[in-house]
Amino acid sequence: MKRIFFAAGFVLFLVFYTYGKDKSDSILVVLDETIASERIYDQGKEQKLLELKHQLGEYSISEDLHDAYFQLFKEYEAYIFDSALYYAQKHLEISKIENNITWINECKMQLARMYSTFASFYEARFLLNSIDKSSLNQEQAGAYYNSFAELYTYWGEYSSNDEIQKYRSLRETYQDSALMVIPGGSYSYDINYGRNCIDVRKFEEAEKALLPHLSRIDPDTRNYAILTSIIAHMYELKGNTGLQKEYLTRSAIADIRASVKENKSLGLLAYLMLNEGDINRSNRYIKKSMEDANFYNARLRNVQISKILPIIDSAFQKDRENSQKRLQLTIVIIVLLSLFLAGIVFYLFRQMKKLAVTRREVIQANKELKKINSRLSETNRIKEEYIGRFLNQCSIYIEKLEVYRKFLNKKAASHKMDELFEILKSSQIIKDELKDFYQNFDSTFLNLFPGFVEQFNELLTEEDRIVPKQENSLTIELRVFALIRLGITDSAKIADFLRYSITTIYNYRSKYRKKSLVPNGKFEEMIMKIGSENS
Repeated sequence: MKRIFFAAGFVLFLVFYTYGKDKSDSILVVLDETIASERIYDQGKEQKLLELKHQLGEYSISEDLHDAYFQLFKEYEAYIFDSALYYAQKHLEISKIENNITWINECKMQLARMYSTFASFYEARFLLNSIDKSSLNQEQAGAYYNSFAELYTYWGEYSSNDEIQKYRSLRETYQDSALMVIPGGSYSYDINYGRNCIDVRKFEEAEKALLPHLSRIDPDTRNYAILTSIIAHMYELKGNTGLQKEYLTRSAIADIRASVKENKSLGLLAYLMLNEGDINRSNRYIKKSMEDANFYNARLRNVQISKILPIIDSAFQKDRENSQKRLQLTIVIIVLLSLFLAGIVFYLFRQMKKLAVTRREVIQANKELKKINSRLSETNRIKEEYIGRFLNQCSIYIEKLEVYRKFLNKKAASHKMDELFEILKSSQIIKDELKDFYQNFDSTFLNLFPGFVEQFNELLTEEDRIVPKQENSLTIELRVFALIRLGITDSAKIADFLRYSITTIYNYRSKYRKKSLVPNGKFEEMIMKIGSENS
């Protein structure tokens, strides 16, 4: 049972791990695509700025100018530092001319925020301290305390380690003050309250305050980028790297789509990618973050990025060196494999050539074997035929001898000695037996090779062809070549068999070799093929 629960738990872990990994990887792809399309978002920003500047030239009333300068400042605030500072100062000038204390306080807080991002902390604090708190309305009071909290946030990031806690305490103090004047339930209140909860590790309360705003804020705005960066910091402290990466990525996407050049999330994400071993993304993100900081002219961000840029760049260079080494090793392996494969191909080629030769030899051997088998079959057939005829002939000869013996015995018993001597001196019986023998030979041979005469004549010219006088019989010339067909090629043996001289047999053979339609050396070879399966 324990094993079953363990296996089920392991499967669930794999499912959730794979799901989480795929989700974070997919949102990183969205970020990469957003970075590639950055110019489109910046062009939209530039177009809006041109329209606002065009409208500014048409205004002459102070209130209209106040609104125009304020809008231009808000558009430039996180886009280009120098332009934002310029319009904040112009805004302050017209506010002083109108002696509008509300406008003046608003402009001082704008300038203080700009000085804070530029790391001009003393100037920012001087401006904020110059504001009469009693002249602030409720909304401005919240912005006032938030400006101080923002100042000490940046100051803490810029300061040495032994001063961080001092500025953190000051930030928390002003955040608490802001919470006392900001209306509860508002975005500004929940942001401050969420930050306070994160500082004291009350993560569940922070989630309750911050997460609902994710669905209420346009994801292509700076406010969404700020919200998701705070949530990412919360998950960093909780040790949930997966969600930290997800919300840093969301924040970076929102920064790019809102043309926010004064950003922090992309640099933090670059460092996180470095720790995860994604060197290429880390290098691209930190360089993009540095480009934004230079474009914005943010001293603080440049300082922060310059601390981690060498680390990432060193890791990137080392990764490139390792990649080159791996590439070189891969090339060496490929070359060795190519040589090995070439050797195998060469070996196989040689083996195939040998195999082809062997195959040809086997085919030739099979052909020869077929010929031998055919000859053996033919020889067996001839043997069977002639053995049968021989046994039959022997039986007939025995009977004839018995009859002849009785005939001679009868003559002797009758004392007919003259007739007996006359019979014994006569050669007629030998002639008769030879005639029967040759007729029997002809009959047997033509039974074995019924087309012999026709095929033999095909080897000769028309006028030299031999036509037997009687059917189922052979001439003396045909008997010579019939014996050759049976494998008796010795002229002496042929002469003994046919009772002719060797010279006569030789002349017959020579005569028909010369008259044949095939070369002399091939004539008797063709005779041997008559009646065979391969002829």
